[in-house]
Amino acid sequence: MDVDDNFPAALRIVTEIQNIVNKDVKLKEFDLVIQPESQNKSPVLHVEHCLGLETWCVRHVYQYVYQRLILHRKRLKRIEPNDVVPLLTCALLINPEVFTFWNMRKELVLSGFLELYAELHFSSLSLSFKPKCAEIFIYRRWILKNIQSNDSITNDIVLNELSVTMSAAAAYASNYSAWNHSFWIVEKSLNLKNFQIMVHQWDFTKKWCREHVSDHSCMQYRQRLLKCFISDKSCLRHLKSYFSKSLVRFFNPEEKHKIMKPSDECINEALGVIIDELYFNEDLIVMYHSHEALWNHRRFLCHLLANTYCTDSVKEVLMNNERRICTSIIKGNETFIKKHAIWLQRTLSIPIKLL
Repeated sequence: MDVDDNFPAALRIVTEIQNIVNKDVKLKEFDLVIQPESQNKSPVLHVEHCLGLETWCVRHVYQYVYQRLILHRKRLKRIEPNDVVPLLTCALLINPEVFTFWNMRKELVLSGFLELYAELHFSSLSLSFKPKCAEIFIYRRWILKNIQSNDSITNDIVLNELSVTMSAAAAYASNYSAWNHSFWIVEKSLNLKNFQIMVHQWDFTKKWCREHVSDHSCMQYRQRLLKCFISDKSCLRHLKSYFSKSLVRFFNPEEKHKIMKPSDECINEALGVIIDELYFNEDLIVMYHSHEALWNHRRFLCHLLANTYCTDSVKEVLMNNERRICTSIIKGNETFIKKHAIWLQRTLSIPIKLL
């Protein structure tokens, strides 16, 4: 039986969706609308630049487009490019995790049937439905590489890409695919000597961490940014110089304590950035108890500090600082503090005696 006979309304629905995607340049979201039965009207909804498809027809529409696309891919049935585009649009909106369909879309881009900037918009629409889909981010990177080869990636494109990525990260907790894509953008910006993008992300994710204290992917992203700051002095020059207070606080915890000063070569901006992040992490741990992501991030910072600045003064002050943390906020954090103390002893040879 021909696929047309399975669901006669499929072609009309596919065409309607493609027309909306083509005409509404402000289209921002796609989702499935729960409706178990047909209401004798179009299942395609278009309201306030949002596109929806009623659930009762999803299986039939997807089966229709999938069968046709596979037949075309295997060269068992010839379909004109203009007819393939609507099929791919519907297929990738409903299920964007089929990499074969994205490859077919790439071929249409290279053939001139699809435009690069329009594909950025379409893939962001697909991303609104599946914000963690790695295939979409891979496709976006391919699009951006082609834009860069034909032209140059402007600052507006970069900021828009970061905005799309942050929207995906907000829609799905611990969205590693989104944060990984964001770091790819940062790396491209660094290659072009655009250091302000990295500074922007450093400041932005600090606010993000305050609101998403369990998002380990964001903290891992900050770890990667921090490594870039330490390895590239050009990045540090663009950061605000507010790390001196953190240095004073770290090496002089209280007036009664012996003033401990590291060797001159250790006092630099990179050390200040690490210590400032260490205190920021401490503030979050004090405010939000029992979040493993915060303690994992702290262990990374301790390891980075101890291994980047291998001096006795830094290690001794780090030991005193971690002892202070572990003894002052033990209530409500007993399990995490015990794990942290064991880790300090085993990994950094820093003994922490708990009361």
